[in-house]
Amino acid sequence: MRERLAKELEEATAELEAHMASWEYAFAMAGGAYGGREHPVHAETRARTERLRTRCRDLRARLAEHEL
Repeated sequence: MRERLAKELEEATAELEAHMASWEYAFAMAGGAYGGREHPVHAETRARTERLRTRCRDLRARLAEHEL
């Protein structure tokens, strides 16, 4: 079980890092004149970022439970 969780965390972390290195993420998170960051087209990118962060956080917590 621990090995499976560690592998899932490794994959989720890699996916989050790749997402955060994308132009899509850069445009969605950048500040700018005229409220470009808040444009509706970027809402899904910000939601995906939060889902990936939550997944990594949950996997880290589950993995920590197995290390006790």
